[in-house]
Amino acid sequence: MIVVHPSFSQEVVHFKTSDNLNVTADLYETEKESSKWMIMFHQAEYSRGEFKEAASRIIKIGYNCLAVDMRSGAEVNYVQNETAALAKELGYPQTYVDCQKDIIAAIEWVETHDKNAQVTLFGSSFSASLCLKIAKERNDVLSVIAFSPGEFFESQFSVKNTIQGLTIPIFVGCSKSEYEYCKDIVSLTKSTKLVLFKPERGEGLHGSKTLWWDSPTRNEYWLSLLFFLNTVK
Repeated sequence: MIVVHPSFSQEVVHFKTSDNLNVTADLYETEKESSKWMIMFHQAEYSRGEFKEAASRIIKIGYNCLAVDMRSGAEVNYVQNETAALAKELGYPQTYVDCQKDIIAAIEWVETHDKNAQVTLFGSSFSASLCLKIAKERNDVLSVIAFSPGEFFESQFSVKNTIQGLTIPIFVGCSKSEYEYCKDIVSLTKSTKLVLFKPERGEGLHGSKTLWWDSPTRNEYWLSLLFFLNTVK
């Protein structure tokens, strides 16, 4: 198990994918020992820096957080995507679908370091869709947080059909204009704890950046998300 330090900490960690790509991630540990893990994946053109604010807040409610640089991306919040830069340098494929290898490697890294890990996947935009898909294909994911999932892979598979029958707790956050679209994507799931949230006091933003400090509707999203997490045991 990860050694949890007596105060909040963040460190850069690395692990290999099934195709031997070195992945970079930020590890945020809880103040007290915990086997609750939230593994966080950014939206297109971004990096693990998408979660600097969110991870720092979520560890305070007892989750260790792992914010992952996937092989497709660039930079956000002054954090460069090291995995994507390395993938480009070494000639690895960098499509959205290829990022599934990075998500699976992150899950396996967490479970190697904590045999009692309770894993929640947190995705943003295209990675939200991949998190839902992977959760349906595995039995070691406790819940999924999906901000602005969509049908980004229509030439390869339908997200809506792939996640049909998914029963674990699901939180979907979206903007007002995305609501009906996101509702349709999760319409075939069988989760008894499905939260589909849109803000009331504004449009909201695409992806998890709607949680950032400068998002006008951040408090609405945070309240709904924290309430959802309190129901996931």
